Amino acid sequence: MMGDNASTTSMTQDSGGEISKSLSPQLLEKVETTLQTLQRDMNILTEQTTDRIAKRRALERIQRETVDRKDLGEARSLVLTAIFGSLMKPVLRCISDPVEKCREVSVGLISRFTDEADQIGQFLPYVIPAAEGRLAQLEIVEPAEEIRLQLVKLLAKISRKGGSDIASYSEIFVRILSKTLVDPFPDVRKKSCEMVEILCVAIPRALSYHGAAISKALIPSLQHRHSSVRIAAIQAVRAAILVHASGLDDLAEPLRALTLDKMPSVREALYTTAAEWLLKMIDRYSLGYKVLPLLLSAQTDEVAKYQELGRKLMDDVGALYEQEWESRVKDELDYVQEARIMAGRARVGARHAARDHTQKIVGSSVEAMANWNADVRAKSAQVLAVFITYAEAEITGYTNAILPALYRILSGDDAHVMQQATRVAEFTGTYVEPDIYLQLIAPQIRTGGGGSTQFRIGCLRVLAGLVRGASVANRIDRHVEALADLLNERELIENENVLLLNEVSGVTRGLVEGLGSTRRDAGLWVEGYKLFLILVKLAAVPGNDQIPGYANLRNNTTVALSALAAGYGLSTVQDLYALHFDAVLNLLQQSHTSWTQHSPEKRMLETTLVESGRLVGQRLDGVVPIFSNLVGAEREPELKHWTLNIMLRLLANSDASLNSAGHFSQFSKPVLETIVIPNAVWKAGRKQAVVRDITMRVLLALLQNGEYGGKSVGLLDVAAVESVLSQDLLPIIVSCMDDDNVEERRTTLGITDILLRSEVRFNGPAIKLLYPELLKRMDDAHDDIRIQTANIWRSFFIVISKWFSNVQSLRDQAPGIVSVLVDEQGQVVGENGSLVEIALDDVHWHAIVKGLTVHMDDTNSQIQDTVREALEKAIAVSPISILREELLAVRNRHRSPMHIDKILQKVA
Repeated sequence: MMGDNASTTSMTQDSGGEISKSLSPQLLEKVETTLQTLQRDMNILTEQTTDRIAKRRALERIQRETVDRKDLGEARSLVLTAIFGSLMKPVLRCISDPVEKCREVSVGLISRFTDEADQIGQFLPYVIPAAEGRLAQLEIVEPAEEIRLQLVKLLAKISRKGGSDIASYSEIFVRILSKTLVDPFPDVRKKSCEMVEILCVAIPRALSYHGAAISKALIPSLQHRHSSVRIAAIQAVRAAILVHASGLDDLAEPLRALTLDKMPSVREALYTTAAEWLLKMIDRYSLGYKVLPLLLSAQTDEVAKYQELGRKLMDDVGALYEQEWESRVKDELDYVQEARIMAGRARVGARHAARDHTQKIVGSSVEAMANWNADVRAKSAQVLAVFITYAEAEITGYTNAILPALYRILSGDDAHVMQQATRVAEFTGTYVEPDIYLQLIAPQIRTGGGGSTQFRIGCLRVLAGLVRGASVANRIDRHVEALADLLNERELIENENVLLLNEVSGVTRGLVEGLGSTRRDAGLWVEGYKLFLILVKLAAVPGNDQIPGYANLRNNTTVALSALAAGYGLSTVQDLYALHFDAVLNLLQQSHTSWTQHSPEKRMLETTLVESGRLVGQRLDGVVPIFSNLVGAEREPELKHWTLNIMLRLLANSDASLNSAGHFSQFSKPVLETIVIPNAVWKAGRKQAVVRDITMRVLLALLQNGEYGGKSVGLLDVAAVESVLSQDLLPIIVSCMDDDNVEERRTTLGITDILLRSEVRFNGPAIKLLYPELLKRMDDAHDDIRIQTANIWRSFFIVISKWFSNVQSLRDQAPGIVSVLVDEQGQVVGENGSLVEIALDDVHWHAIVKGLTVHMDDTNSQIQDTVREALEKAIAVSPISILREELLAVRNRHRSPMHIDKILQKVA
C-alpha cells in the first residue's frame, strides 16, 4: 500500500508539479487520495485486454470522482487540473476505443474538464493530436457522427480557452477543419464553421497563412442544402477573409450564387458580410471590386427590407470612404447632403467607392450576363443596373462593353432576364450622352448583325431602353431628328416582321414621350413631322391580335400618336393627321405611279385617308388622281382591289370623309371614266372578277350616299352619269347583271334600281339595252334576285313615262313614229339631223309584256303581286292593244286569272 501511495505522489509531482505547489496540503492530499482511488481504473484503461464493460465502468467512475464531484470547493479548477495531469493520457487512449460508448464518455469527460479548467495549455500536446487522429484522416475514422460533433465542440472550446497557446497548432487545426467542414453531418459542419470564427479571433496572424485553404474548405458548406449550414459558412467566411483575403478568388462564384439563395436569412447574412468586409478588411479598397457586387445585390433583392438594408449598408461604406479619403471628395461634400437625400441619389462616398472599381465590376458583370444560367444572367444585369446608378457618368467609357451584352440578351426570349437587361439600358441612357451610344448602336441596327432579324430586334430593344433613360435625364431632345431618320430607313420601317416593327414602335413611343415641353409648340417642327411619318407607317401595318407583337405594336402607336398630338397642342389624333395631311399626300404623290401590290406606301395612304376624317373631302383634287392612277389598266389586280376597297371604306361614311365639303360631285366624271367604268368591264380571270365585283360595290356606294333629286344621284352629278350612261355605263351594268357571282348580280340590280328612280334621263337605246336583261333576271335561280328584279320594273315603266315626257314635243310632231331626225334647234327634219328615238316599237312591247305576264303565275306570291303592280304602271305608257292581247293570250293558261283580270279591268 505504501508503494502505491509513493507512486501516486510521484506521478502527481511529475505531471502537475507547478500546480501541485500552489495547492494547500489539504487539497494536495485530496488530489492524491483521488488518484489512489482511481489508480485501478487507470490501469483498466491502459490494459489492452480489458473488456468493454470494465472500461466503460472505469470511465464512469473517473467521471464521478472528478468532474461530477461537488466537494472540491473554490480551488476546484486547480484540483481538477492536478488530477487530470495523471488521468489525461489514459482517458485520451479511450478516444480511439472500439466501443462507441467508451469513446463517447471519454470525449465527454475531457470536454467537461476543459469547461472546468482555467489553464489547459499543458494538455494541448495530447488533446489536439488525439482529435486530429480521429477527425483529420483521409477517410472518416470516427463512424459515430455524434462523437465527431463532440470532438469538434471540444476543439472549439480549446480554441476559445487556449489563447495564444494554440497558435503553434494552427496547421493541425486547418487539417482538421478541411475534413470537418465537409463532414456529412450538418451539425459538425456548423460547429466547424463556428470554430473557424473562434480561431480567426484567437490566432489571426497564425491563421492568415492558411486563409486560402480554409476558404476552399468552406465552399461545400456554402452550397449545403441546409440554410443553417450555409449561414454558418457565410459567418465563417466573413471571419476568414477579414484575417486574410487570399481566398476571395476561390469564393467568388459560390458567394455570387448565394445572392440567388431562396432563403432570405441566407441572403441577409451574405449582405451584412459583404458590408463588414468593405468596412473592416485591410485591403478593402484594392479588393472592393470582388465584394461590392455582393453588397449591390442587396438592392436588387425581392424583399423590400433587404433592399433598404442594402442602401443603408452602402451608405455606411460611403461614409467611411468620405472619412478616409476626404481629399478626394471634399469639393463634392461641400453640397448639402439633404439635397442628396431628397433627390434619392447615393452619397458622395458611396459613388466614389463604386467608381474606383468601374472597369472590373463592369467587366465581371458583362461576363456573367453571358452565363448559361438564366438566373445568374438576370442577377448580373440587376447588379450592373444598380452599379450604374453609383458610377453615373463614369460608365460612359464602358458603354462599348455594356451594349453588346445587352444586344445578346435582348435578342433572346427569357422575359425575366430581358426585363433586367432593359433596366441596364435605361440607366445607361440616363447617364451616358446620346452622342456616345448612338455611334455604337446605329450601325448595329442598320446591319442587323449580318442580317439577323432577331439581333436587330435586340438592338432596337436596347435603343428603346436608352431612349427612355435619356428622356428621364432630358438628354434626348436634340437627337430626336437623327433617331427619327434612323427609324425611318426603308429597310427598317418597311420590314414585314411584326416583332421587329413592334420594337420600332417602342423606340418611337419613347422618343415622343421624351420630347421636352419646350420643344412642343403649336407649330410644325421637323422632328414632329418625321416622328409622325414613322407612326403613320406603323399604324398602317396589317395584322390582328393573333400575331405575336401586333397588339403591343398597335398600343405603342396609339399612345405615341396621342402624345404627339398633345405635343402640338391638338385635342385629337385626327387633328394631328389633318395637320400633316398635305405634306404626307405630297410625299405619296411623288411615288404612287411606281407602286405595286407590295408597296408599303399604299398602306400609309390608307391610314392617312381613313384617319384624317373630314379633311379628305377638302383635298379631293389630290386624292382622286391617286385613286385613278392606282386602278389604271396597267396596274396589278391586287393593287386595284386594294384601292377600290379603300374607296369603299371611305364611302361608308362619306359625309365625314370624301364628301365632307360637299364637293365630291365635281369629280363625278373622272371617277366614272377612270375608276368605275374601266374596272367594271368584263375581263377573263378570277382576279379580274374580284376587281369587277368590288368596282360595282363602289358604284353602288356612290349612288347610295349623298342626296337624291335635282342635279345629284347620290354623290354623283346627274349630268356626268347621263354623259356615260348609254355608251359606257349601261353596257357594263347589263354585263354584270349576268355575272356568275350572285352578289355581283344583286349589287348591279341595286345600281339599276337607284338609277331608274333618280333624275338620270334614260333614252330609247338605253331602255332597249336594259329590259332584256331585266327579263332574264326574272328567271334567276335565286328568289331574292327575282323579287329584287320584279321591284325594279315599276321604276322601269316610270322611266319610260319620263322619257316620253322629255320627247313629247317630238312625239307631237311625228305621231306614231318610233324615231325621227332632229336638227340643232330640236325640230323634226327630213334629213341632215340626229336620229332620236321617241317610242318603242311593238316588237319591244310584246317582248316586255309577254315576258312579265308569265310571272303572274309564279309559285312565289310576292313575285305575282309585284309583277301585277308593275304592269299596272305599264298601262300609262304601253300600247293598250298589245297589253290586252298578251294578257288574254295567257289568261286561260294561268292557274288563277285573278291578277290578269285586275289589270284587264283597269285597261278597260
